[in-house]
Amino acid sequence: MTGNRTLLFSDVVESTQLNETLGDGAMEALWKAHDASARELIRKWRGQEISRSDGFFVLFANAGDGVAFADDYHREIGALHERFRARVGVHVGSVTVIENSNVDTLNGAPRFEVYGVAVSIAARVMAAAQGGQTLLTASAVDEMGPTAARTWRLGHWRFKGIDEPVELFAIGDSGSLHEPPPDSGKAYRVVTTADGWAPARQIRNNLPVDRDSFVGRIGTIAALSQLLDQHARLVTLLGIGGIGKTRLALRYARTWMGDYPGGVWFCDLAAAREMDGIVHAVAQGLDMALGRSDPVQQIAAAIAGRGSCLVILDNFEQVSRCAEATLGVWLSRAPEAKFLVTSRELLAIAGENAFVLDPLETAEGSELFRLRAQSTHRLEPTGVDEAACIGTLVTLLDGLPLAIELAAARSRVMSPATLLERMDERFTLLGSHGGRHDRQATLRATLDWSWDLLTGAERIALAQLSVFAGGFTLAAVEAVIDLTASPHAPATMDVLQSLVDKSLVRPGDERRFDLLVSVQEYAAERLLALSAAPGSTRFKAIAETRHCAYYTGPHAGERALFAIRELDNLVIACRRAQERGANDEAIRALAVAWEGLKLQGPLNTTVELMSAIRKRGPSGDHAEAQLCRIAGSAFYALGEITRAQAEFAKGLELCSTLDDRILEAQFRSHMGDVHANSGQTGAAALCFNAAIATARTLGAPDLECTVLNSLGSLHESLGELDTALQHYEAALAIAKASGNRRWEAGSLGNLAQLQATKGNHGEAEHRYLDAIMIARALHDRRWEGNARCNLGITCLVLGKLAEARQQLDIALTIARELGHRRLQAVTLCNLGIVADATGDTDEARRAFERAIAVAQALGDRRSEGQFLTYLGSLDGRLADYACARDRLTSAELLLESVSDRLSLGLLLSCRAEVEQRAGADMAAREFLSRAERLALDLRPESGSEFGVALAHARQALT
Repeated sequence: MTGNRTLLFSDVVESTQLNETLGDGAMEALWKAHDASARELIRKWRGQEISRSDGFFVLFANAGDGVAFADDYHREIGALHERFRARVGVHVGSVTVIENSNVDTLNGAPRFEVYGVAVSIAARVMAAAQGGQTLLTASAVDEMGPTAARTWRLGHWRFKGIDEPVELFAIGDSGSLHEPPPDSGKAYRVVTTADGWAPARQIRNNLPVDRDSFVGRIGTIAALSQLLDQHARLVTLLGIGGIGKTRLALRYARTWMGDYPGGVWFCDLAAAREMDGIVHAVAQGLDMALGRSDPVQQIAAAIAGRGSCLVILDNFEQVSRCAEATLGVWLSRAPEAKFLVTSRELLAIAGENAFVLDPLETAEGSELFRLRAQSTHRLEPTGVDEAACIGTLVTLLDGLPLAIELAAARSRVMSPATLLERMDERFTLLGSHGGRHDRQATLRATLDWSWDLLTGAERIALAQLSVFAGGFTLAAVEAVIDLTASPHAPATMDVLQSLVDKSLVRPGDERRFDLLVSVQEYAAERLLALSAAPGSTRFKAIAETRHCAYYTGPHAGERALFAIRELDNLVIACRRAQERGANDEAIRALAVAWEGLKLQGPLNTTVELMSAIRKRGPSGDHAEAQLCRIAGSAFYALGEITRAQAEFAKGLELCSTLDDRILEAQFRSHMGDVHANSGQTGAAALCFNAAIATARTLGAPDLECTVLNSLGSLHESLGELDTALQHYEAALAIAKASGNRRWEAGSLGNLAQLQATKGNHGEAEHRYLDAIMIARALHDRRWEGNARCNLGITCLVLGKLAEARQQLDIALTIARELGHRRLQAVTLCNLGIVADATGDTDEARRAFERAIAVAQALGDRRSEGQFLTYLGSLDGRLADYACARDRLTSAELLLESVSDRLSLGLLLSCRAEVEQRAGADMAAREFLSRAERLALDLRPESGSEFGVALAHARQALT
């Protein structure tokens, strides 16, 4: 049968070396997995296997199926082993397919044989591909039609034994290998010339030789090549010094040289300062002599005469003012030429396409560090997690290739961990001690180069920008930066724009800006130098004071959201204010910062700032009362109840001399929480009722909502679920009416917990998910962590074990990052419950013991009693009855001391079952009787935890 078919060849690369590494047995198992996976994909994509060697020869009815197979195939075999990579070639052409007889196949012949030149072409295309790459011929691309995948044109290739050159394409996503493969004896790229096809390697160029390997930037190279392939004739690679602009330009030029039969020309403008320097450097790069006529026009004619060529103009920033008079002319006079410019600032001429080069990703930066370090010595393993150290180091170095390479050079005498410890000395540390004397030999030198190119106003502005932390907005810059010392001071907005254009300030999301860490530290040094200069103003002190004033002043919008976005700035403003003894300013900054810290943590930062403020001396009564409220709330969230109570009591006493009834009611609400946590339910109720009366009298819906939720929790712990429900629903209604989204999430979470307590787990799950959605929208990690912690147990009850573990793992991460030890303890206990339910008793025991240790450290008797109940029950099921009785007796005393009747009912049910297992029938019946008396009073739902445990105990005893 003869006709057009899609032919696909695949081949696993470097399989022999992998076999030597793994051994024959392991490699045999890997090949079996490979073949099974590939054949499953052949069936999936309706292919027909023809033969198999270190890969497969497969026929497909259409190119789309073949490409889809290749995409899945790369992914599947990559999952089998990290070094398992294949090359794939796809071609569409006319072939003859012959089916052999049964007799022939019995004698060893293949079932099908395929003949035709198309087979040779497809095999050659595959052989040209690199590991992990899929190459297609033009016929395959044409038949495939529109696709979501990206294709890259790789030019024409001459294959051994094939008469005419074949046009090739790479296909994949932005992370796929898309570069043209290297030339070989059997395949090499060709370009058209006046004399016909000629090898691309014969294209004239003056590119400097690579001294070391190029790392990463696959997606960046792909985006750049696509931009130049489509419409752009002038692309400016923008970025701070040391980010790798020149290396990227050279990498592109070497890789895609075949696209420029007129040649590729590299011109270094680093020494140029005026137009004469530009034309001299470009003429030298083009290898041409200048005559007496206009040099710019001579160069234009020379470039135009070379037709389709690429001119790289490196380091244009210091002569960007001359761009229109030089490059602008060449663009107009040489319509077939393309220009790739590297610069730290925009050229601002017609036709320019800015291509901003971002820092390296952590993985790419880590690979660069290892390669450069290993080029001079072998990295010795250390006792610490080296990969984590290198990753952190790369992050602190802003992903700048120059900084990473300089740090790697230091690794001959310092381990990555030591380098990390000494990052505060980065400008001393990141200096070259080799033979390099150029401006990029050290990190400081490359930043000095950028600084020298700035105007006076730009220098003053950049130095003052160092006072910000974690980014800034235009409004903040206009409020903080003072340019009056600069003659004819320009508008702050214009200076900021100029610094962005010069790659020293980075634009970010939500109209924010920031500085790389290296730039910030350099700018901070410059700010100190400006402040110390003779006759100068106190730039640093003034900038820091204006910074604090801006962030502690009134701001439009939701305060909590502002606090989250500006948390770093608020914390640094608080520190600076307390260092200069401005306690009132420090407290104002802390009050706003607390709105973010309580939602996102770390909570200990609040305590640290509060302690530092108090060491500076006393504040006024109202300021001190505010400090007590913040400190007490932080201690309470951290689980340090005694210290929280002391702060709240002090604040309440201060309120007796202040005319601030809202603040007084807040303290009463806080004291109610403390009393409820300690089991003093009567005192708690008195505090809550007083606080809610004030809130209603003064029309304070946020405070009323807070107290209603606390009242709900109090009644829930007493087993008065209907009353608790009324309070939670009232709080939710107020939160919705007043637009308090945070307490809407909190009230939903409390209602979900109540539904779970009553055994309505499906309803609880929906409410938890609603609460999580709102909390995430508000960036409220505290509420999110609480909801996920409780949702984990609900998922367990609903039989969703994997989801239960996932929710609890996220909750534990949030708790640790917040520093919220009470949430951490509860989450650990819940993880123990999940482990116990899945039969992993060792993991369950470890989780319960860790939870108990945290509860004991916090003095949280209710939680300790609850956790001991679960651990004691586990001991009983493992027949360790003495230990079980000790734990459950201790738990009973703790729960009685805090009047937690629901938890006590659960404990008594568990104790009855333990005694029955131990053969103590009379004791078992006594504990069951006590549990039933509590059940008569509390009336637990049959699906609640107490109800289920009680049913189990009854069944065990009957």
